[in-house]
Amino acid sequence: MTTTLIIDHPWKESFNHAVLNKLITGLEQDQKIYQVIDLNKDGFDPVMKKEELAVYQSGSVLDPLVLHYMSLLKVTTQLVLIFPIWWYSSPASLKGFLDKVLLNEFAFFDGGNGIQPLLSIDSVVVFTTSDQPTASLEQRCTRSYKHQLTTTLEDIGMRNISWYHLGAVKNTTEEERIEYLDSVYEKL
Repeated sequence: MTTTLIIDHPWKESFNHAVLNKLITGLEQDQKIYQVIDLNKDGFDPVMKKEELAVYQSGSVLDPLVLHYMSLLKVTTQLVLIFPIWWYSSPASLKGFLDKVLLNEFAFFDGGNGIQPLLSIDSVVVFTTSDQPTASLEQRCTRSYKHQLTTTLEDIGMRNISWYHLGAVKNTTEEERIEYLDSVYEKL
């Protein structure tokens, strides 16, 4: 079993990185196999260029980093996504990752009769944070965004998707942060 952790946050001192580090500590203590995709550290370009779009339908790839990510996903049995909710959605790098990596004939096949999944990932765990309180965010966007992301992941063959959100991060106490961090590994 290989766990792939994908983080999309540019600041190493962010709470999102604290979640990542806590998960890595747990995986290492349990001697589990894992790999990390840090979209910002990798310098991933989320923008789909016209040259990439020209070969998109054939499942071809021009970016070597995308090929690398695809090779990591091929051996993934558990996917963990860690990112903040910004403007009611994920940061651009994660959206670009979905657009550029989850290609036809790799993640799915669409021969004109609907999407058929090609990936087989047993579980997906999503950790998100926001400055807005969770209740406020759910009223405004989280339900629709969660539905959209979950549907996308299910369409390509990912199962058992769970989502954990910590809202009002700026206003949480140190004790609340520690309590949350102490609980993240058990959610895998």
